Amino acid sequence: MDKFLIVMDPAQKHQKALARGIELARATGAHLEVVAFTHEHLGALPSDPAIQQQARGAMIELRQRWLDQILALSDCSDLNITTHTVWEKHIHQWIIEHCHPNRFKAVIKTGQRSETLLYTPTDWHLIRECPVPVMLVAEQKWNHAHPILAAIDLSSGKPVKKALNTKIIEQANALAKAFGVELHLVHALHISEILADLEIINVAEHEKKRKETLEPAITHLCNTWHLRPDQIHLAVGPAHKVIPSVASKLKADMVVIGTSGKTGLRARVIGNTAEKVLTHLRTDLLAIKPGEAGE
Repeated sequence: MDKFLIVMDPAQKHQKALARGIELARATGAHLEVVAFTHEHLGALPSDPAIQQQARGAMIELRQRWLDQILALSDCSDLNITTHTVWEKHIHQWIIEHCHPNRFKAVIKTGQRSETLLYTPTDWHLIRECPVPVMLVAEQKWNHAHPILAAIDLSSGKPVKKALNTKIIEQANALAKAFGVELHLVHALHISEILADLEIINVAEHEKKRKETLEPAITHLCNTWHLRPDQIHLAVGPAHKVIPSVASKLKADMVVIGTSGKTGLRARVIGNTAEKVLTHLRTDLLAIKPGEAGE
């Protein structure tokens, strides 16, 4: 039985992640594990361990009551749901350690859309390091008539890339079937913006040649996934601009994308496509790393 981990956010007035999780559970029959976090600096309290423990217990109980009230108002008593509250300052670390491979279908949380050089939000940590797919929920509601968009990379013949493409399409196709909507695919035709601006490359000619080269791959995708040609979108430009643009035109309910899973300084300097897409995207994002492609 599939299981989703829902991360609650007391700072949010509307618990969008919980709402998405409930919709997914009803559509797929999955179980839900809902977790809330609490943590405060207790330095002002006496150093007596018993007093410190009592304070932590009281705060955990308070947050758990809040969680129980939210669930009671969410009309989800028909679902299989477990809940717990955790005393933890570094939320992403707990989630990453808790999410052993194959334990959850995905982590679902509300997406935070900002980053500075010195501060990396929980979302970025999860995209880079979480061993299961991460669904970052946007503000807008699902329409249940709009498509699921899978962002794939057809530019590489490497086995790991092909495996990731397959996993992305599988996940997106499963969601599309669960909600009875269409699956669409998008591929960004990369071109050097500098060379294009200098008119060293003829953009229209480059686009035509790339599309012709990809025709066999497009035909294979249509035959394999039972898609019409108009369900596959090719556009010239960087992926982090093309994908949100196509998602906007289609009014997609969700974008499923692969991420390189870079970590450390290299990730901060170079960034991942999924992270760049997130800054432009106004819909839900499901991020899958290459390591998850073989599960």
